[in-house]
Amino acid sequence: MDYNVYATEKIAAGRLADLRAVRERIALVESARGRRRGVGAAVGAALIRVGRWLAQDEGVAAANAGVRLAR
Repeated sequence: MDYNVYATEKIAAGRLADLRAVRERIALVESARGRRRGVGAAVGAALIRVGRWLAQDEGVAAANAGVRLAR
């Protein structure tokens, strides 16, 4: 029984091309649909907004909270 490497490579190359085309179609559909944020992301964003609203009257802290970095 002969093992035809050339034919096997051609079959594999065709299958890979098909899979890549499917992947591109799926990526296109997902990019058109847009991403929905999960509940955790929405809650986190709301907590950040509440924290900023509560901290309006307080002074703005230094960029590194006054910590000096060794260089």
